[in-house]
Amino acid sequence: MKKIISVLAMALLVIGAAQAQNQVRKMVVRTANGDVTRFKTAEIEEVNFELNSVPTTVEEAEAMLVGYWKCNNQFMGSIFNKVDEDIVESTYIIVSEDLWGVAFKIADSCTDEEFGMYAGQILLLEYSDYYGNNISVNSDDPTTGDFFRIVNSVEGESLSFKNLDQNSFDAIYIDYRRDENDLYNYNHETKLCGTFNRVEPFEYVIPGYGLMKNGLMKK
Repeated sequence: MKKIISVLAMALLVIGAAQAQNQVRKMVVRTANGDVTRFKTAEIEEVNFELNSVPTTVEEAEAMLVGYWKCNNQFMGSIFNKVDEDIVESTYIIVSEDLWGVAFKIADSCTDEEFGMYAGQILLLEYSDYYGNNISVNSDDPTTGDFFRIVNSVEGESLSFKNLDQNSFDAIYIDYRRDENDLYNYNHETKLCGTFNRVEPFEYVIPGYGLMKNGLMKK
């Protein structure tokens, strides 16, 4: 009988050890909307809590927008600048105090006749007053607003932003076209959405002007 008990005890110890080896400690994060994300604690190096400041006035929003922003939707630039999707690798917005422009990195493998010479570089296209340096911030909610560009007398484009804080904003690209039956109204079509995150200054090329080294645009 004692022998049987000893064998059972040994078996339980082996099973317990095996179960312990199969257990992985995880950190569980549950957000306010009910989503749950699990992280293996062995893979977590550091946990920090950040407070992102948000603008409370138009002036604060305009100052917060100044800088370099990268979009998680690489094709935002291809739509905005009418460049084929296979040429674009990533999309950026560069904002200075009085100008803004959409830029995109040309794919390293690009052999396009027009853009191949810029392969691997970030290219900034039109950013003059005609094409629009208009940044309109909503005074009622300074975390929202629009980058607007006039294309011609009947067309316009905007990149509407929302949820602006010091590190990111969400954007919706909208194409406007004047209503032929009502010249005071525009029809619009939402084409692409994405999130822009602030990035460190980088070098970019303005065709006809050359390389800009970590500098913002100026009039």
